[in-house]
Amino acid sequence: MTRKKIIFFSFFFFVVGVAVDYFYQFLISRHYNEEKCTASLVVFYEDTHANLTLDFMYNLKEHRGVVAVSGNYIKNNHPAGNIRRDVSYTWTENRDTYNFTSTMVNKVKNVETLSDDIIALVMPDFYVYPQKYINYFIQNQGDSGFLFAIGKRPLFFCAR
Repeated sequence: MTRKKIIFFSFFFFVVGVAVDYFYQFLISRHYNEEKCTASLVVFYEDTHANLTLDFMYNLKEHRGVVAVSGNYIKNNHPAGNIRRDVSYTWTENRDTYNFTSTMVNKVKNVETLSDDIIALVMPDFYVYPQKYINYFIQNQGDSGFLFAIGKRPLFFCAR
């Protein structure tokens, strides 16, 4: 091989290696930095309780997102209905304190069987009605997720 060919192939393989590494790092960072987390919780109120899953999907640049709420409502140890809705929200932040404001509540009509009044017994108004707000203190727990609290009282862990 001539010297020109050796230099050309060396440069070519160097550029291909850099491009492959960049693409690999891009895919890995998207996988580990997904802008979503999931929390499972049980809420009790008098003789009822709700088994809920909250799937938070968010856009850090635009400060908005959607939380998918799903679960069932149990009264006197018997299933009384299902909850399934998507709550669109925006937020403002001050250090680790986030003020979430619901902008729209989309109920999945063929799945959700409860009225807003009943759901409001076990969930904050933010998850039930549009234009309501809730303040969360959110602590990043590294790659595993986020701890949501109100004041100094932890409420739930949202896993990535």
